[in-house]
Amino acid sequence: MKKLNQKTTTLLFTLAAGLLPLAAHAEFSLPSGSASPGHGISNVLSGSLANGVLYWQSTSNWLNTGNPITTYGTYATTNDYLLPVCDSISVARIGMTIWGGTANYVSEMTVSINGTNLPSTNPIIFGTTNDVNPVFSATSANAYGSGSGVWLVTLPLPPEMLLKDGTPNTVIISQTSTNGFDGRVQHVTLLAVCQQSSLANTFDYSIAEGSGDIYRTPAGTQVSQRTVAFDPVNPTDATAATLQVLYTYGDANNDRLYFNSTQFGSDNVADWSTAVLNNGPSVVSFDVLANLVASNSVTFSLGADVPVTQETSLRPQLAALAVTRPATVTPPSLTITGSGQIAWTTNSVGFSLESNTNLVGGTWIAVTNAPTPSGDQFTVTVNLSEPQQFFRLKKSN
Repeated sequence: MKKLNQKTTTLLFTLAAGLLPLAAHAEFSLPSGSASPGHGISNVLSGSLANGVLYWQSTSNWLNTGNPITTYGTYATTNDYLLPVCDSISVARIGMTIWGGTANYVSEMTVSINGTNLPSTNPIIFGTTNDVNPVFSATSANAYGSGSGVWLVTLPLPPEMLLKDGTPNTVIISQTSTNGFDGRVQHVTLLAVCQQSSLANTFDYSIAEGSGDIYRTPAGTQVSQRTVAFDPVNPTDATAATLQVLYTYGDANNDRLYFNSTQFGSDNVADWSTAVLNNGPSVVSFDVLANLVASNSVTFSLGADVPVTQETSLRPQLAALAVTRPATVTPPSLTITGSGQIAWTTNSVGFSLESNTNLVGGTWIAVTNAPTPSGDQFTVTVNLSEPQQFFRLKKSN
């Protein structure tokens, strides 16, 4: 089993669309540890919101020492994650790849965030060929296995458990086992959708996860390619679109990635560094704005399209599509009453009120009375002594 570059990868993406509700795919359960080609990789979360950014940090935690749980009784991994200072966190998720030794062993895992145990891991028990944990659930702890003792565990993280004031978030993963589960952690990845008013954008995200195992020489139900169809986004006026992918395990040979059937990266996308002893995941990122459409997909391949020599096997396990569009500005509305009360609403500052007594050749004069704000509404009292008066809102330069 090979691993990847030992480093920490932190990336911020901004995304797009029009304030759609959060989407979560239905959960179902399969025997995660069975001798199968893996469950595949599929969307788990998607959504759209104003003023958003996707935080992604992956850590390398592998230690080349045998059977940590057996040796030490309890195997614990600690990582710190520094989220950007933000107004709020919309959704958050943790994913980690764990080595069990074989598919027959069982881990009992507890995860704490800043000293408080995560509700979904109290503990989470996973392992064996009869594992019954759900997969592709946005709300439950998931365990994805593929029969070789490698597990991807993903966990929903309540946003209120995370610090968003610039203080590091400490995540501790603790495992015990009664039958020899190895327990070494290859990586821990924290994803968080943050909101900050200063971003002034419209933000879409689509997050996929799973055991996306592909093989150079597939046998039985194994495959040499997998395709993930992301949830739809609005590509109109998009200013940025980023595809982010995490791979685990492989060797130093060739593999390809396609976004909407266009190849991205080299013929060796999962860039393993065999020179580093304690390797971590391979995390890659691509600007896919030029190829963005409403319905997008990413394909991972070790098939005949890949120049020889291909990777023996490879596991894409996390993927995120991030699209950014300009912020949606609602046009202001203007109302007037006979008592001289004029009110308007707008979601943007910088509008001024002007009056005119003659629409044909008349002169627009700024109303200097200070408006009274209330939420997104502004009200001002004016003198209506003229026979006719017209009012307009003008956007300041």
